[in-house]
Amino acid sequence: MTTATLTILGNRAGSPGPDGPASCYLIESEHGRIVVDLGGGSLTRLMPHLASELDGIIVSHRHADHSVDLVPFAYHRSFPVVRPPIALYGPTGIGDYIAELDAVHGIPTIDSMRTPLRSQFPPHEIVPGSSFTVARTDIETVRAAHAVPCLSMRFPQLGLVYTADTAITDDLINLASGAPVLLAEATYASSVGRDLTTHGHMSGTEAGVLAFEAGVEHLILTHLSDYADSAETIANARAEFGGRISIARVGEQHALPGRVR
Repeated sequence: MTTATLTILGNRAGSPGPDGPASCYLIESEHGRIVVDLGGGSLTRLMPHLASELDGIIVSHRHADHSVDLVPFAYHRSFPVVRPPIALYGPTGIGDYIAELDAVHGIPTIDSMRTPLRSQFPPHEIVPGSSFTVARTDIETVRAAHAVPCLSMRFPQLGLVYTADTAITDDLINLASGAPVLLAEATYASSVGRDLTTHGHMSGTEAGVLAFEAGVEHLILTHLSDYADSAETIANARAEFGGRISIARVGEQHALPGRVR
């Protein structure tokens, strides 16, 4: 068993706001340190945690609220001091996405910044549904039901499942089955009047259904589009799930029990 922690560094859908940056989560265990997603504004929250190096970065998908701070992070790591590269893992197409960012943000007059993202974050494409390992930590995935290729992830050694952006699916319920901690997106407080399947999101209601169907212990709601709706989001999740429910707050740290399914 491994004792590990999850630190919320970003929690919002779409853009930074008064309640914090967009999606970003730091996972630390005895085996290493992994950042999952780097949404807008999250680098400022990550920087105080960089006294020691990261062992890997996982980007669930290419939408800006999960990835855009890769650009300033690459600048930071390539100028004025060039730092060692950190492996980047993402879904199918992540390599092309990194190349596109370099084409826009590369600085050809500075050798270390010609292709800052590929140089600092060499990409590894993960086919949704496959598994991979970062810092001796296994990550299982399923294809998220979202508008672009996206990974929902399970960290079985740590007792954590992260939905990323997705509608609820049978594969997601299976992935989350028995998880001690479920970090689930709840972009909207309620599903009333919303087509959540076309673009691929959940509300507090669907997050609660997922937690109930999967039999999880602790549901952490994140990726809210408006944190003024927190009480309604929790209430809608509570109507479906009777276990422990929290709202992801920037700066909070959650213990991960380190249990294997």
